[in-house]
Amino acid sequence: MKMSKKRLAIIGVVIVIIVAIGMYPVFSKKLLRSSDPNTLTIYALAYNGKLNYDIEAIVNGFKQKYPNIKLNIVKFNLDGGGYEKYNEKILSDTLAGGGPDIIYFNPEETNARAFQKSGMLEDLKPYIEKDKDFNKEDYNSKLLNAGMYKGKLTFIPTDYCIPSYITTKELLDKNNIKITENISQNDFMQSLSGYISNAKSSNGKTLFAKSLNIGDFIASSGFECVDYENKKMYFDTKEFKDIMENYKKIYNSTPKPATSESGEEGLQGIKNRSTLFSTDQSYTCGVEFFESESTIKGLTGQTQVINSFPTYNGGNKTIAIAEDLIGMSKTTLNKKAAYDFIKIALSEKIQCDNRGYTPPINKKSQIDIKNKYLNEEVGKNDKENKVILNKLSDDFNKYYDRVTNNIDEVRILDTNVDKLIKECMTPYFENKSSYDSALKTLENKVKLYINE
Repeated sequence: MKMSKKRLAIIGVVIVIIVAIGMYPVFSKKLLRSSDPNTLTIYALAYNGKLNYDIEAIVNGFKQKYPNIKLNIVKFNLDGGGYEKYNEKILSDTLAGGGPDIIYFNPEETNARAFQKSGMLEDLKPYIEKDKDFNKEDYNSKLLNAGMYKGKLTFIPTDYCIPSYITTKELLDKNNIKITENISQNDFMQSLSGYISNAKSSNGKTLFAKSLNIGDFIASSGFECVDYENKKMYFDTKEFKDIMENYKKIYNSTPKPATSESGEEGLQGIKNRSTLFSTDQSYTCGVEFFESESTIKGLTGQTQVINSFPTYNGGNKTIAIAEDLIGMSKTTLNKKAAYDFIKIALSEKIQCDNRGYTPPINKKSQIDIKNKYLNEEVGKNDKENKVILNKLSDDFNKYYDRVTNNIDEVRILDTNVDKLIKECMTPYFENKSSYDSALKTLENKVKLYINE
């Protein structure tokens, strides 16, 4: 389910919910749920008929362990607009009381809050508590319980990312920038003020090589803008204003979103010294994560610095963003089988197999993936970048230990709210509106959204 992460319109979600609930009697017969209790229905992304790598590993693992349970797999082909259809159907069909038994989705594409508010997700907490074979010590408790809503565990992340950046010691030294371990967001931005004042399109200098997602930046601060359970907003606060002021500085010293990106803008920017920070996902939390140090050293001769964005209050806290989420429909006919499928998805072996993103939430898998790089990749020649892959430095090991073993908070993004913040605050970022005017517009729109 790993694709680019930026869609979902609020109006679309509202229409889907209204239509799904209002039209249920009309089209319930057409929903694709099997009536056989020994069959689990799963919606899955596919390419040329072949299951996407993440769901394929889970399906194969489940079939091997539970051969008596049939899987009714409804495929949505990526090469035929299936990604959008998948995200739409998994929500609308579930809200209508049908759809798949297993709810597996990306919260940046399908609205997690709509699932939770609907009451259509089974509470996973009792299953875990009664399961003597499920070792909760294999998971960070904050990650395992990220899907709690009104006392119920509605879903569990299968993986997560840390909003983070890459730079080099040489770039920081050259620009006289000192970033301490416990630095706050305000102090972090203050330390960059000299660089920002010189970062102009006319001289080709940028703070970040490509635009920074406003939702990721707010999440990394540790500040909660909305209390969904109590329908409260916290926009009219000093914290939010400071965060917006800081983002405005980034917004005006960083390129605007491009229609197409290579995914290596940051790497190239560091290589030619035109940028200070890279947020290339493949290197900060993706397939090139463990290779990032060797790539930076091999292509630039510089020493990589990788770190998470500082929180608003500082203190070296680690904020994670949940990626894919998995749960089960409350109406599934075989809840034990559905729970077993979720257990397979969270197991050590499956969390290691064919993984394109790191880290998974299983602690053993986190160690396995790192050891696989050390045992199988170190010393080899990376043919794409033509560099030798080296052992991980002490600094990198320290960082990896922190972002896997010391997660302080977990955020589930609501791209609807993020889009509203971007839409309403951009006039302020571009000096076309006052802060108070932009804030008032934002509060009015978010108030309508959370009270729908």
